[in-house]
Amino acid sequence: MTFPNVLPVSEFRAAVTKLIKDVAANPGRRVYVGQHRKPEAVLMGVSAEMPPRVRQGLLDTYFTWLVESEPKSWDAEGKMLHIGDAFGHVFAYLWRGDQDEAMEYLEQYIQGIRRREDAPTVHSLEDVLGAMQFAIDLTDEEYGAICTRARADLAGRYPDPTAG
Repeated sequence: MTFPNVLPVSEFRAAVTKLIKDVAANPGRRVYVGQHRKPEAVLMGVSAEMPPRVRQGLLDTYFTWLVESEPKSWDAEGKMLHIGDAFGHVFAYLWRGDQDEAMEYLEQYIQGIRRREDAPTVHSLEDVLGAMQFAIDLTDEEYGAICTRARADLAGRYPDPTAG
C-alpha cells in the first residue's frame, strides 16, 4: 500500500489544529504521519469510521465466503492442515482490534466448516488452531494467546470426538 504525503511528526505537531478541522470537514480525508515520511499513524474524522452494522454485515459475508470458497487443505485422515491465508489476515486484524469479536468469528467459521458437505470432519478446536498457525501473521506470543483464549471460550463446544 502506498501512502500519499506522509507528514513528518514535527509538521504534524505544528499544524494539528488545522488538520483536525480539515479531516472533520472532509470525511474521506486521511492524514498520514510518521518519522522520515514512513507512515506510522493516521488521522481521520470520526464520520469516516464505518458504521457498526455495515462492518458486521461485511465481516459476516466475508467469513461465509471464506467457508464456502477459500482453499483449505486436509491430510488423508481429514485433519485440517491449513486454514487459508485470507482467513489468517482478517482474523489477525480482528484479534488486534477486538479479541471478543475475533473469537465470535472463529466460532462462526468453525460452525460453517462443520456444515460443509464436501469438507472432511473438523474433529476439534485443536485441529482448527493448528491449521491457523501458519496462516496468521502474528507473533508466537499472540498465537499462544489466541490458542489460550479459544481453548477457554470454545473448547467445550468443539471437543475432539476421538478422545476417549
